[in-house]
Amino acid sequence: MTNTDSQPRSFGRLAALLIAALLVPAVASAAVAAEPRLFQLDSLNGTYSMDGSDIEPVRQGPITIHLSSPANSLVIRSNSLELDPVGDGTYRSSVAVDFLGKGDLVARFETDAGTSSQLEDELVVPRQTLRLDGRVKFRRVPLGWEVTALELPAEAQIRINSRLANSLLTLCGQLSAFLGFDCDGLDASLSQVRVNLPEPGSIFLLEEADLTPDEARLLDSYLGF
Repeated sequence: MTNTDSQPRSFGRLAALLIAALLVPAVASAAVAAEPRLFQLDSLNGTYSMDGSDIEPVRQGPITIHLSSPANSLVIRSNSLELDPVGDGTYRSSVAVDFLGKGDLVARFETDAGTSSQLEDELVVPRQTLRLDGRVKFRRVPLGWEVTALELPAEAQIRINSRLANSLLTLCGQLSAFLGFDCDGLDASLSQVRVNLPEPGSIFLLEEADLTPDEARLLDSYLGF
């Protein structure tokens, strides 16, 4: 099932949703044999936003470039989760998300002399696969299930492209011989966005509405709720 909400969901929340919701078909099997299993859930595919995203400022000689993406969307095409029961009621998990997207890119240039200017462009998120490893547990609450992120990476890195970045790299290459600019460092800075993920111990609500009725009943049955 594809998300049809008018507003995109948070990409940072996707990891918690995937880990919890994909436990639906896994819990019963995990109780029988503590072996890794791979699962998928189409109901979590759809459109998300890169809230909490961060592009590090770029410093080149007397110029600092501040980059931001005030509006963007990512389309999740598919997802998968490998679960490995730890034996203490928690699960080690490896999430893979296949996605692409686009958004706005704003570049603000500041010089040591105090002058500034701003340029805007469209960024493209090429199709790619993001992988996240972690450990989680969850419990039943009235609106669904509370997911505790016991272990997750601090951030995820997403590759991006834009005409503005390509122009800046071309200009840097032309000036590097004279001003000693680090174009390799600039390339790395302009080609990725960092998305903050939940801190260890963070608790998120997986609403029952995010699952189909059959999935919700199976989850409750397997966990004895």
